[in-house]
Order: sequence, then C-alpha cells, then structure tokens
Amino acid sequence: MYQIADKSDLPGIAALWSEAFGDSPEAVSRFFEAFPDCISFVAREQGRVVSMVHALPQTLRAEADLPAAYLYAVATLQSHRGRGLCRGLMAFAEAYWKKQGFACAVLTPGEPSLFDFYRALGYGPAFARRRTAFSGGTPIPASDYLALREQLLPGPHMVYDLRTLTYARQIYGLTFYRTETGIAAASPDCTAEVLPEDLGGAPFAMIKWLDTPHPLKNAYLGFALE
Repeated sequence: MYQIADKSDLPGIAALWSEAFGDSPEAVSRFFEAFPDCISFVAREQGRVVSMVHALPQTLRAEADLPAAYLYAVATLQSHRGRGLCRGLMAFAEAYWKKQGFACAVLTPGEPSLFDFYRALGYGPAFARRRTAFSGGTPIPASDYLALREQLLPGPHMVYDLRTLTYARQIYGLTFYRTETGIAAASPDCTAEVLPEDLGGAPFAMIKWLDTPHPLKNAYLGFALE
C-alpha cells in the first residue's frame, strides 16, 4: 500500500493535490520541475493515489550541517480520511529517510489545528517566527539575498538555495530586498520574510528527529513553502 512514487503516479498526485490545495496540474508540474530531487511517497488503493507526502532534501544548519527532509503537500483524499492512511504513510517515509541518513524531518503545519495532529506522530515545535510587515527596501538579486540571509542567521536555521527562492518567486511573486535593518522577501500580496525582525515569535514549524536529537535553541525556518 505504501510506496515511493513513480512517474505513473503523477496524474493521481496532481488530482489529490488539486483537491487538497486547489492547485492546477501545471502548478504541480512546476513544483517537480523546480525540485527534481524531491522524493514522493504515496498510499494506493486499487491503483489510485489516496494519500501522499513529498520530501525535499535540505540542510539544517545547527552546531553542524544536518541532512533534513522538509515535508511538503501532505494530504489524503477527503473520502479516505480518518483511516490512519497519513499516519501509516508518514511512518513508512520516516523509516526510509532514517535509512538514507537523514537526521530529521521538518514540516510547517498548514493551520493551527494540525500542530496537535503532527504532535501525535512524534513531531514537536522547534522553529518560531514573527509576522513582520514589509516597510520597503531596495531590490537585490536572489544570490545576494541568500548571502545576507546567512549573515543574519547565526543560530540554528534551515539553509535555502537559489532554486527554493526561484520557486517561491514564481508562486508568490516575490521580490528580494535589502532593508535599513536587513533583508526582506515580499510581493504586493505577500510578505514572506523580514529579517532580523522575524526572529523569535510564535511556534511556526515542527521537527521529528530520526536519529540523535540536537539542541535547537532559537531555531528559525523562514517562510518555507507554505
């Protein structure tokens, strides 16, 4: 029932993605084009994709650089919810990541009620952030933004790369800025990140250690892929 997805699953993944998140098949294709190393896991029933989770290999920079699986687009068909399919699929995927040497799995709950759901699966709040309004700045290239971001994040944090920023720019219409105090990523409709002002704040993302836990005091994920 639980397997790593292959190309034949893409139509089913796109259909489930559309039901759960409202995205078009074209948007789903853009995601996989942007992240060719994404590993997808699915639950199938009678050949149909009924639950899914996708993992992007990332780096969590703490006292050392740790390989992390950032989970994205976790969903189950409405007609199949309440049967433990997501719980089973997550356990299957976590066993795979641990075998592959990932130190942890990280996710951003889509709504507050999901914190309790993921807590029951062994995840705990580990990243906080504020929601700071964008007050203006000077546009800069994404590469400059990444370099400045590393300078502004001395504590534990998720490391981004150019493909993540490029994808975020495509789906959110972001522009990257240098501000009077640091940097910001924003569009007319979305303020994705303002640093250092976003440091601290309320619980934002969760982690599950797949091996030895590491201390993550004042850890920061960022805007992630919400």
